Amino acid sequence: MRLLRADTRRMRLRSPLLFVVAVLVMVVVVPGVAFAAELGEDVSYDLTFPVDGDHHFSDTFWAGRSHGFHTGQDIMADKMTPVVAAADGVVRLVNWTAQPHMNRDRCCSLVIRHDDGWESWYIHLDNDTTGTDDGKGWGIKRAITPGVRVAAGQHIAWVGDSGNAESTSPHVHFELRDPSGTVVNPYSSLVAAGGNDVKGSPRDPLIGGARVLEIGTYGADVRVLQQSLADLGYAVGPIDGRFGPATDRAVRSFQATTGLIADGLVGRGTKAAIAGSQHTDASSGILSLGSRGSEVRSLQSVLNDRGFTAGSADGIFGPRTLGAVIAFQRHAKLWVDGLVGPNTKSSLGML
Repeated sequence: MRLLRADTRRMRLRSPLLFVVAVLVMVVVVPGVAFAAELGEDVSYDLTFPVDGDHHFSDTFWAGRSHGFHTGQDIMADKMTPVVAAADGVVRLVNWTAQPHMNRDRCCSLVIRHDDGWESWYIHLDNDTTGTDDGKGWGIKRAITPGVRVAAGQHIAWVGDSGNAESTSPHVHFELRDPSGTVVNPYSSLVAAGGNDVKGSPRDPLIGGARVLEIGTYGADVRVLQQSLADLGYAVGPIDGRFGPATDRAVRSFQATTGLIADGLVGRGTKAAIAGSQHTDASSGILSLGSRGSEVRSLQSVLNDRGFTAGSADGIFGPRTLGAVIAFQRHAKLWVDGLVGPNTKSSLGML
């Protein structure tokens, strides 16, 4: 490999194109190293769960954020809950630098390069003096510095709310990247490692949160969309996480059937409608798209009285009622899923 790198340096001087080709060849032929198939792939990677204590999480990969899309999993836990290394490897970066000073003014994050070339990223580690939110602490174990070797399960840091997470609940943003640097979805790997998925907490009706799905998108959230539509009897083609023509036709058919705009765009409204369609147990007491009866009529009247336009109180839970429910849930800071269960009913004064 050393000779190959030397050869590529000589080629770079002669031809940038040859250099790029040579680097690609180097990546392809490295033996014994597994690469992810694509950006955002929900991979099965053998790891140690990175939070050693009570926690919960749900799949928020690709969820919308103010800076773009979420490229990891947020593992919620109390401040100062121990964070451990997910795999054997070497600390590559502390606070985004490999230098000994460790960017102490940018506390606190870690990047570990695993022995197989993959990387795990740990962001929003604690940066406060114990019992405060003063931003003057150091939530990384003092022995954990760039170049230090760590073992899977070794205590490396503590949960916190540093960086742009100061206004959120304490958590660790955990990322997983393959040897080429491609960021992948570690959700299934975390679950397989014994992670406490959701633990009774609400979750989005479809994986992906705020991301709008449409033809050409791909990932774990598309695969869940496909499975959900297939469960409802729509022909989506292969359930492969790729939003192709068959999935587009299935989405438009579902939207037309439920009275939504058949544009093939899967946003919050369509996701909520799909989630509502999956609630078929009338005894559950949950009202959703397609529900009918006196309780729906009452729901519509209450929503209209509160200024959330549900249309005429006809007892039919259609798209307009769905939109009013979603608007109310956002306003009341409830979980936005378009399902009218005990929490939404209580907030509306229906219980």
